[in-house]
Amino acid sequence: MKDLNILLKALKNGDVSAFERIYANHYEKLCYYLLNYTSNKAKIEDVVQDTFMGLWSKRKDITITTSLKSYLYRTAYNKLIDTYRKGKKKDEMLSAYYHTAVMRAVNLDNDLKNERLKKLEACIDDLPTKCKTVFMANKISGKKYSQVAEDLDISIKTVEGHISKAYRLIKNCMNINKVSV
Repeated sequence: MKDLNILLKALKNGDVSAFERIYANHYEKLCYYLLNYTSNKAKIEDVVQDTFMGLWSKRKDITITTSLKSYLYRTAYNKLIDTYRKGKKKDEMLSAYYHTAVMRAVNLDNDLKNERLKKLEACIDDLPTKCKTVFMANKISGKKYSQVAEDLDISIKTVEGHISKAYRLIKNCMNINKVSV
């Protein structure tokens, strides 16, 4: 205990050799201790280094009431917990940004889809009357070519011609009025 008090007094006075002794005696032990809480060796080494850097930089103001060992273990543990808390906050923040970005992309995608559907409806509305009637009966109502031909009293070849013409006109209309992303 007397040696410890002398060592702490030397540390407070800025004695580098006292600091080196403390570092040599406790560095490895602190690393092993923190292995109880994480297996991330890089994080452990960073935390232990930060613990000793804090010890050196605050050496004049430090008051150790228990023991140096207890002080170092408690400090290292608290620093490790702080790194996880900061990491968790960062992860939560990144997750919120990601969620916002995804929602914007979905909304943009929905807006684009809605705009394209409006354009498609306008293009279908612009079809010639007979062509539009045949197209709507087949593609929207789901009737077969033979049923459309019978309902409209036209041949199946005429139905095929109107469907082909509708596709061509719709494609041209959609390309002319292309939605920009």
